[in-house]
Amino acid sequence: MRKLLQDEKILEVVSPHPVSFWPYYVFFLYYIIVGGYMYAKYDEFLQSLMNTVGIELLAEILLVAAWWLILAIPAIIFSLLQISSKWAIFYVLIAVIGTYALKKQMIALGHIWLITMGVGVLGFILTESYRRAHKYIVTNKRIIMGKYMGIFGAHEREILYSKIEDLILQQGFLGKLLNYGTIIPTAASGLGTGVDASRVSAGAGVGAGKGGIGAGAGITVGGERGVVAPRGRSWFILYGVPDPQRIYDLIFSQMHEREAAQYLQKQVELLEELVSKKKEEK
Repeated sequence: MRKLLQDEKILEVVSPHPVSFWPYYVFFLYYIIVGGYMYAKYDEFLQSLMNTVGIELLAEILLVAAWWLILAIPAIIFSLLQISSKWAIFYVLIAVIGTYALKKQMIALGHIWLITMGVGVLGFILTESYRRAHKYIVTNKRIIMGKYMGIFGAHEREILYSKIEDLILQQGFLGKLLNYGTIIPTAASGLGTGVDASRVSAGAGVGAGKGGIGAGAGITVGGERGVVAPRGRSWFILYGVPDPQRIYDLIFSQMHEREAAQYLQKQVELLEELVSKKKEEK
């Protein structure tokens, strides 16, 4: 965190509400539940597929194809909602690595569901660590917003009250219920607003080969979404802060004080200029 300026005082230090990152928790919880359920029912599902298609290898291929879809489709949807393709890329990469490991007989077929569950658990833990890394500091001169990840780096933004053009409070149904919300200070430079577009697609393919399961033609799913709205990454805005109305009022009052001070300063400068001109005339 940056050092305080001269005569600067910290008025409030806040972090995101524990529930504010709920989309991420739900996303990873899906993989934990589905992975655990499919692992517990693995033998039953495989036997059911074998009874349907009559060939064990084909049943295994269909199960791997289903695994691809279970991994990729939610990740694509989440990428579109978050306007970031990294989630789709990450889970498609897991599917590719898992399929390769199966082909090389490095893991058993049932272990793909353990991988699914393990990635979900890891993601859940990392999300909580990510939330705790955020810190927002309101002082009597500026707002400091940052994400501090220790040795993994940091992102930080600061904005003086005199530079804030607009102050926006966003609060959804869950935020109203649990009293948290997002405060977005926008600047004349456009910071706090913008346009992002995300296009992601994933292909899943398995086929039969001499060595067992291999690559082949399959299914492709894609989509695109863009947004034009007041928004920003969680470390560039006051994302999901508790008691947002109080924080909003605090920031607004500091903005108002700066505005009044600037107005008085201009009046003083004008008076000094008039006095100077009068003296010159004499």
